[in-house]
Amino acid sequence: MVAVVTSHSWSQALPGGWVGVDVFFVLSGYLITTILLSEHERTGKISFRRFYARRALRLFPALGVTILLGVVIASLFYPASASDTVREAIAATLYVTNWLVASGQVHSGLLIHTWTLAIEEQFYWTWPLALAVVLRVGGRRLALSMTLCLIAVIVLHRLTGVSAVYFRTDTRADSLLVGCAIAIAASMSLFDRVPRAWISVAAAVGASALAVVCLTGEQTSPVMETVGFTLVALAAGGVVVIVAVRPAGVPVRILSTPALQWVGMRSYGVYLYHPLCLALLAPRIGLDGPVTLLGSGALTLAAAAVSYRYLETPFLRRKKSLEVRPVAGGAVVAATTG
Repeated sequence: MVAVVTSHSWSQALPGGWVGVDVFFVLSGYLITTILLSEHERTGKISFRRFYARRALRLFPALGVTILLGVVIASLFYPASASDTVREAIAATLYVTNWLVASGQVHSGLLIHTWTLAIEEQFYWTWPLALAVVLRVGGRRLALSMTLCLIAVIVLHRLTGVSAVYFRTDTRADSLLVGCAIAIAASMSLFDRVPRAWISVAAAVGASALAVVCLTGEQTSPVMETVGFTLVALAAGGVVVIVAVRPAGVPVRILSTPALQWVGMRSYGVYLYHPLCLALLAPRIGLDGPVTLLGSGALTLAAAAVSYRYLETPFLRRKKSLEVRPVAGGAVVAATTG
């Protein structure tokens, strides 16, 4: 989320900060699928009631406050874009903001960023059922084959020249599927068969590629809109393998630092509130630049901290009671919306 917040507040510093969204998708796909596979292994089935209850408890409280604040802030300080924000608020409530943005029906509202949550939720309307059916029919090998085939289908779909590629579920779900594939492969112990040095090299190459795209990336280029998003997801996947899966003998100590764990636990709030904090401060400190980043960043962290402590934590306690078992992965796992 740091890359996303930076690119929104100081665009020249990280013109390709949107890569953070793809990393978020990969991590989310990994986490959710790991949870589903753990439940299936332990109980022999996947409880859809428990799955959707967990997601509601994690997502709805902070999102509801964000929607309400967005409408209020737009009405008070940005009346020219208030109608767009209201349409986005309705779409965010229904988790269809991405299609509203893709159709060009909104341009300047304060809740456009909820398009990423819409893609995730739409994906998870179908993924648990598809995974459960495939596991029942052919086990994890078939599930992995299906996931890889779906990634290939999405790439081919983008090659047909569809429009609004960046915001559509059918053209961006490959990032989530990369994370899903990693989770399935990890559950089959496939990474244990890979030399540790290869995993380290894959992580280094992936991290380097993400850094390059962050500094120079253009999300609307022909390359990005065809195979580029999948390549970014694979680069993120290289990092996720070493960070989230953690093969034996590959330490990732940096993720155990208190600061990163603190931010990771509150990253959902950081993502939700940062456009609103930026909108509040923009009339005084400007829309873009280092001062904007520092000011909006500080306010965002404060808002996320308050939200996590007083709004999200009570619901997270209830969510924890519905989990089959905790999933390891430190701050990175905490940074997802599972």
